[in-house]
Amino acid sequence: MRDKWGALQLTDSIPEHTIDRITIHHSGVVFTGDKSSEQYLSDLQSWSRSEKGWIDIPYHYLIDLAGGVYQGRPERFPGDTNTEYNPSGHLLISVIGNYQEQEFRAVQYESLVKLLVYLCRLHQVEPQMIKAHKDYTETVCPGKNIYTHLQDGSLIKKVQNSIKKISIE
Repeated sequence: MRDKWGALQLTDSIPEHTIDRITIHHSGVVFTGDKSSEQYLSDLQSWSRSEKGWIDIPYHYLIDLAGGVYQGRPERFPGDTNTEYNPSGHLLISVIGNYQEQEFRAVQYESLVKLLVYLCRLHQVEPQMIKAHKDYTETVCPGKNIYTHLQDGSLIKKVQNSIKKISIE
């Protein structure tokens, strides 16, 4: 999946981790789609390596304006953050854009739900362990327009119901 956007191979590694929770982020910069999602990811990878000294993009998965899902950092490595929390054990999902300012589109919401269902099942993470970046440290991330779906419980409930539906079928 990383080939989809032209990811460079990792040349460095850090200690691996075991995923026990999922944390939702936003990139914090307004994204209007003026460049392709693939170019955005390539630029983010370059910035992450050259400016931050990280091994890769800080997030494991990213969702674009059209609801497209992209694989970022390999899951076996913990992500990175510009804030003061330890992301070890966290699988990081970022919705590309600034959702303090931008509207969270229905297509992005649906992609996020599907991705969360898949990842909860894959890593045996209970939906109650899905949180936002701001639940761990002082930040507005993932922005009020995404956080409202966590705060009111609707996102977790939708993930739980989707997992139950899959289990029944």
